[in-house]
Amino acid sequence: MPTSWSLRAALQPGFLAVRKYYRVFLVFQLIGVALYFAYFRIPSVRAVVDSFSAWKDTGGLFLSALLTAAAGTVLPESVRTLVGPDRSWNWLRLKKMGWNFLFFATVGLEVDLFYHLLAWLFGSGEGWNIILPKLAVDFLVYVPMVAIPISVSYFLWLELGWSPRRIWNAWSWSMYRDRGLPLLLPDYFYWGPLLLFLYSLPLNLQFPYFLLIFSGWSLAFVFIGSHGLDQTRDK
Repeated sequence: MPTSWSLRAALQPGFLAVRKYYRVFLVFQLIGVALYFAYFRIPSVRAVVDSFSAWKDTGGLFLSALLTAAAGTVLPESVRTLVGPDRSWNWLRLKKMGWNFLFFATVGLEVDLFYHLLAWLFGSGEGWNIILPKLAVDFLVYVPMVAIPISVSYFLWLELGWSPRRIWNAWSWSMYRDRGLPLLLPDYFYWGPLLLFLYSLPLNLQFPYFLLIFSGWSLAFVFIGSHGLDQTRDK
């Protein structure tokens, strides 16, 4: 008999991810907050960040993709090796990093374009009349209607043998509920406070700041999104 759905069971992967990676979360959240205040208070930090931002702008969307892929794989995996619960390396871990590198590259393109769209719609600045509309569009439109469906489709692609037809047939409200909800709520919990800082920055600094925050989130994202992946393949 099929088991009944429960909110507690749906959120379990998110709770497991927080328990497993909370130290990694704290590292990146603390760095993110510290960097925000250091940028406005320490001239040398401001100069370095501005130089990085200018360099990123010269590379356009291609560099956005490459940097996001690196931020989502190399950097968090390095931190995970230093302070995470699993510090071992093997072929399976390297293979997963390769697929995640390609996926996160597309995320970089998507996010860079999204930030420019928000700036076009609402402008840039530190006022709440700018920050709050951006947060609303991010949390109520972009994340649940764009980011989560794309993310779930990526994990389905891995699970269902790279078959677009099987992915299409697998999609339903129950699929979104069972695989999207575990990603959605931890996403709000982790990103919410940090996006207040991000959206108050000038547009040219938002993507570099995103890269730092994203590095901490990507580990939990992969853990939650692929929850049950090995069991699915064993069936």
